[in-house]
Amino acid sequence: MSRDDAMKALASADWSGAAVETVDRPSTVVHSTRLPAALSEQLEAEAARRNLTPSALIREYVEAGLTQLTASGDATVTVRLADLHRAIDQIARNVA
Repeated sequence: MSRDDAMKALASADWSGAAVETVDRPSTVVHSTRLPAALSEQLEAEAARRNLTPSALIREYVEAGLTQLTASGDATVTVRLADLHRAIDQIARNVA
């Protein structure tokens, strides 16, 4: 059945006796992310191995990562490389 045939069948169906079911679902937001081809292949292979969609696997990984971050209280900070080198050099001088 083509898409057009399916649309015609739906349009001509009698929906007068249909029951409307409402389901409360949490809203979702799409976050588009570009992955290198090799990483995408790994993601798809792992999703297939676990019988999940890549989207479901990404959601699981993101949730696990955020949960771990929240639980550990560890925060990510950005430091200039030069400042990091100076700090390491200072520690080395203090130890010597």
